[in-house]
Amino acid sequence: MQLAIIALIIVAFTFSFLANANIIPGKMLYVYDMLIYLLFLFSLINGKKKVHPIEIYALLYISFIVISFILGKESFPLRIKGFVIYIKYPILFLTLLRLNIDTKVFKYLIKIIIFFSILQVFTSIFQFMKGNSPDWCGGFLTRYASGSNAILMTMMFLLILGWIMVDKLRIKYVFMSIFFMIPLVLSSARAGFIFFIVSIIFMFLIYIFHIKYYSTHAIMLTVIGIVILLILFYFMLLYIVPVFEPKSADTISLISSPDLITKDMTGRYSTGYLRRWTSVIFAYNYLTTDILKIIVGNGPGTVAISGNFGLSQFMREFGSMFYSTVSLPTFLLELGVGGITIIMLIFFYVIFFSLNRAIYIEDKFLRVIGFALPGISLIMILASIYTNVWDQEALQLVYWLFVSSIIEPAEKAVKKDKILAVLFLKEIPVNEKATVHSLIQTLYLNEIRTLYVIGKENDTNMLWLMNNKKRFEDLKIKWIKIYGYESMNKQDILNILINKLNSDVLILDGSDMTYDSQILQRFIKTDKNVFSLKNTDSECDYCIVKIRKENILKFSYFIKGRDPDASGDPIIEFFNSKEGIETGFVNWSFLLEKDQENQEKRW
Repeated sequence: MQLAIIALIIVAFTFSFLANANIIPGKMLYVYDMLIYLLFLFSLINGKKKVHPIEIYALLYISFIVISFILGKESFPLRIKGFVIYIKYPILFLTLLRLNIDTKVFKYLIKIIIFFSILQVFTSIFQFMKGNSPDWCGGFLTRYASGSNAILMTMMFLLILGWIMVDKLRIKYVFMSIFFMIPLVLSSARAGFIFFIVSIIFMFLIYIFHIKYYSTHAIMLTVIGIVILLILFYFMLLYIVPVFEPKSADTISLISSPDLITKDMTGRYSTGYLRRWTSVIFAYNYLTTDILKIIVGNGPGTVAISGNFGLSQFMREFGSMFYSTVSLPTFLLELGVGGITIIMLIFFYVIFFSLNRAIYIEDKFLRVIGFALPGISLIMILASIYTNVWDQEALQLVYWLFVSSIIEPAEKAVKKDKILAVLFLKEIPVNEKATVHSLIQTLYLNEIRTLYVIGKENDTNMLWLMNNKKRFEDLKIKWIKIYGYESMNKQDILNILINKLNSDVLILDGSDMTYDSQILQRFIKTDKNVFSLKNTDSECDYCIVKIRKENILKFSYFIKGRDPDASGDPIIEFFNSKEGIETGFVNWSFLLEKDQENQEKRW
């Protein structure tokens, strides 16, 4: 199985080029398809039984391709040819997911891909030194592969950015980035520099929203960032590209000029290709003659060319002007708006799955893949109006191998809490009712998944937690059992924990929970760095402390039933002994106000 996948990688990276250079027969390209289908059959027999949600999206995509094939408008042989092209990539993905591939094997396969990508750079240099045209300086992916090679180099660049996320910025990563830019300089794929810039901006957004300043709205902010990047990409095409490519100035103006687009439709470019974006508009206009065609497209095989069956009707009429080597217009034409929507859903699922789970994988190498995949998915979307990223053998294999490698480890990954809890259990005699349940429930509902519990091992609350832990899925409890009153005091335990933990810390002392859970929820999620709370409504011996591990140690402290600045309080004395502590006081009603931003602090 492992050898079969390695063979698949070799075929994907080399056979198209070798066939175009007449080194091997063209029919050898079917080895790629044959390997996919053989591995797929093997995965059905010996594969995993568990179905992951993303497999449902892949099956939905396959079902849609079948429907589009049945309703297609071209001749049956050409539809078959188009159907085979479309169906093999979702099957490839399902195969990689279903096979019982060990994490070590995935890492080995990814390293092989990185090795081939490095060879691409040296091949591009060799082609350039031999005096080839820029389009021929794109490595060995296929003939005129500079565009596809630019996307592959961008994928490698995103892996480097992923390493920077996991590790830190080092000089070696700078040199590696420059190394993968070499094919962009030597070839005609200047758009690769735009993809590099977009990658840097997007990964910076991930760093800000998901690492440096984590927010509960991180995903929403990421979506906003993607929309902004799409708009930025549009304006870069509109204004930046013409500066470096003067011949493209009129081309870019087609994006926003309905008059010129209309002229294109009437044959202005009858002796040459429509431009890339104009082809997208052309494809949509072609489908608008039939509402069903808008949804399911004109069917696979619409742009097919066969030596035995000739050209499709569409290619006979528009082949001299339609840009069929670019993914978005071609997929829109053949699969309609419905097919494009499903493809986008898959890409966005990968983005959000990676940001929610994969960036927390324990394995450092795969965590790098988890960080890189959101950026790679975004580039796969943007590059669809530039080249054939959605049906290029090597790019599809690289992308789906990356995705498959992180699915299972990400499922097991535990999201590292930005806030974790430390609970000092109030001692309750054995056989008396536990008081900790409502507190644990509130913490769990507020997505706190790591809990340090300090208490005596025979305490009722401690026993309740041990017996009921399974009620709270993926809750990690770390036990600190106290065997005697003199073994360790609270200050000692806090000192050890705070010095070792990098997360914000929520500390709770006691557990007669007569508080409102909504108050605790506001307390956990508030953006206020420093405040303390006090209330004297009733006696209740517990406190809440919130410590923010940022530039300096800051904390919030609440003792219900006691004055928080009372002299002799052990917790306050502990924090007052720390350098760089800031303290302040606000009313208990602060957390009850709907408009927290207008509530003034009392210091």
